[in-house]
Amino acid sequence: MRKIYTLFFVLLSFGLYKSQETLPYYQQYLLEGDFLFNPAQYGKTDNVVLNLNYQKQFSQFSESPNVQSIGLHANIFDRVGAGLSFFKDQNGPISSNGISGGASYFIPIDDDGERKSQFSFGTNVNFYNMHIDLAKLSPQDPGDPTLASDANSLFLVYANLGMAVTYRNFSAGVSVNDIALTNDIPIVNGIEPEPTKFNINAGYDFYLNDQFYVSPSVLMNFSTNSSRITDMNLMATLLGDESSFSAGASFRTSKNRFGSQNLGISPIVKATVSNFFFGASYNFGLSDIQQYAGSSFMLSVGYNFENFINTRGYRY
Repeated sequence: MRKIYTLFFVLLSFGLYKSQETLPYYQQYLLEGDFLFNPAQYGKTDNVVLNLNYQKQFSQFSESPNVQSIGLHANIFDRVGAGLSFFKDQNGPISSNGISGGASYFIPIDDDGERKSQFSFGTNVNFYNMHIDLAKLSPQDPGDPTLASDANSLFLVYANLGMAVTYRNFSAGVSVNDIALTNDIPIVNGIEPEPTKFNINAGYDFYLNDQFYVSPSVLMNFSTNSSRITDMNLMATLLGDESSFSAGASFRTSKNRFGSQNLGISPIVKATVSNFFFGASYNFGLSDIQQYAGSSFMLSVGYNFENFINTRGYRY
């Protein structure tokens, strides 16, 4: 019974933390969703890119957390890119959603004609809202002032900044996410804005021949509350004339002032067929909580449209 109470406390704490978080960070960035966390990636190709993601967590719970996101970005004229995205995060009685939009600017590093070498920077603004459905709660003290109807929602505005570079087979990026523009001090019920995050990533494509390459990469996620998440990724890709197939895995660890922990390992597969792309990942949790709550999975689909916004094309 003690384990059950401990599990409940951990899950409740996790749920409250997630309730005021913007788009939760999973493996979206490995499934063509890197623009969701770094606005410098808006319009990184010549296509209009549509990307949809669905994440299910704690699969053994009937009302387990789930996240949906949809995003669109493109090169809109000359060297300027723009993007728009929306997400919804449902966690039991707590639901949150956000919409973000922004722009980027690209500078060619060389004249390869394929945009393999370029530097970009960008910014966006995220409008975030959280709501608690009090009807789904069964409090011991219904008169608790923290459950008042005027304290069951909040609205926040965040800014995100980013830079990215690709040079032939090398890629890297830096982004600063969740910079609070409103309510940057503790607010109702002690809920504060999401800690500002700093993301650093780098990777390299090692080509073994013209149709096969291996891509090791790393991403580090820091935040102003002294926590750190590190992803170590390895993907292998087989290229065809109009298609590709990739498979690999991501290993995630975390560290804060209380210690460090291995969070999980996620096998990943993704493929492109003409302009259509799709992918999936399954997270095998390495913490004790997973034996009670189950693991998680993510599905991603998308499409690369011919650029109907900027028919003139990217300016070198």
